[in-house]
Amino acid sequence: MNVAPRFVNALVAPVLMLLALLLPLPSLASDHGGGGGAPEPMVFTVNLGTENYLQFGLILEPAVPEAAGAIAAYKPRIQHEIILLLSGKELDKLRTLEGKKALIEEIVELANHAIHEDQKTGVSEALFTQFLIQ
Repeated sequence: MNVAPRFVNALVAPVLMLLALLLPLPSLASDHGGGGGAPEPMVFTVNLGTENYLQFGLILEPAVPEAAGAIAAYKPRIQHEIILLLSGKELDKLRTLEGKKALIEEIVELANHAIHEDQKTGVSEALFTQFLIQ
C-alpha cells in the first residue's frame, strides 16, 4: 500500500484551500496606494432658464499631488460655486465650443479660489466627461 500519495493529498488540499482564502485579503485591507483608477467625476444638473437644463460631468485635475487633498476637502464648496456660476450662463453661449472653453477657464479659476491656490499649485485643468443641454 502506497501511503505517499494519500499523505500528499491530505497535506496539499488544506494548504491550497488556506491560500485561496488568504490571498484576496490584502486587496481588501486598504484602499490606499497603487494609484490605479481615474477619479470619479462630479456630476451636475442645473436649470438654464425656465425650459432647459444642463447636465455635465467634471473632473478637476490637480497641478501637484498635494492639491488632490485640497480639492477633495473643498469639494462641497467647489460644487456650490460651480452651480452658482452656471445660474448666470446663457444657453446659446454654452452650446458653442468657445462657450465651453470659457466655462472651463472660469471653473478652474473658481476652484483655485475655493482652495486658495493658483493654476500651478492647485487645479490645473477641468475636464468635461459629459455635456448635455436639453
